[in-house]
Amino acid sequence: MGGRRGPGTGRPGGVNRFLTFTGNPLDRAAVLRSDPSWLSEHLQNPETKFLLFRDLHPLLRRTDQDTRIAWLRLAAPVGTSRLVQGVDRLVILLGLDADGIAHFALSDADTPTGLEIPGSAEFLDTRKSAAFLPAAEAAIVAQARSLVSWHDSHLFCARCGGETVSVEAGYSRRCTGVSCGALHFPRTDPVVIMVVSRGDRVLLGRSVRKPRYPIGMFSCLAGYIEPGESVEEAVRRETWEEAGIQIGRVTYHSSQPWPFPSTLMIGCFAEAVSDQIRIDPDEVEEVRWFTRREARTALERWNEPDGIRLPAPVTAAHQLIAAWLERETLDADPE
Repeated sequence: MGGRRGPGTGRPGGVNRFLTFTGNPLDRAAVLRSDPSWLSEHLQNPETKFLLFRDLHPLLRRTDQDTRIAWLRLAAPVGTSRLVQGVDRLVILLGLDADGIAHFALSDADTPTGLEIPGSAEFLDTRKSAAFLPAAEAAIVAQARSLVSWHDSHLFCARCGGETVSVEAGYSRRCTGVSCGALHFPRTDPVVIMVVSRGDRVLLGRSVRKPRYPIGMFSCLAGYIEPGESVEEAVRRETWEEAGIQIGRVTYHSSQPWPFPSTLMIGCFAEAVSDQIRIDPDEVEEVRWFTRREARTALERWNEPDGIRLPAPVTAAHQLIAAWLERETLDADPE
């Protein structure tokens, strides 16, 4: 019934590190999305769970001990037509858990009657809450947020401008235009993010496109992969464009789904073959080489208000730098 793929494999082995928003335990049940009777059965099942969003913020339950998804259930079984009527746009199947219980995502603007919202739950920012959620639940929230955001921004057909409706349990949208009927699918934009190193130094920068970066915050260089470009080519191009540094060998480390709104961060190690920095002021505010000691200190100071520091542990940049520090030999450290 659905080709169960087992638990998510987001916690990588070997030298790879765990990345926030990976490790989704749900079976996405792709082969069952287009089965109306199967969907009807699970939408009416009182055990089915719903994750509610408001303005892209998930409904969570926060206590002194932890933060968890505030899963909602139907107060009483209702007909599928009553549940779906007026909410077709955002009834999104997230998948099945190990017990076969279906999980869906909804927007609170389209909440059907029959769902009871507990007073202890509140809509919280995904980015700020991710570090406090269990890893598996953070991954589910990332999946749901990306899909809800995509639906919100694709209400009309890119081909003819006609209205679109959700189909395949939220995994595509169909144009309602009689002469069109185009299908549109959720998109994920690939981004390379790289630890550029030369010997025992690492290259970090400050982007002019990220005003939320406080003074003293540095990060890995990164950029979108362009059409007809490989990962390795994107790493070399972005590093050259932003910092004027030439790259030799590029090796893959790990990837992270980043649901703001929906990108895939492809983490790489890149070996520089030059070290003279020439920045593009339209792309970066500052780029500089850091020693291993400086990078380690910046990593440890990620949540301190003063001094040089790196992004939070929920980011790929933080984990990539940590992995680079771990794999370098102490013999190469001038400390």
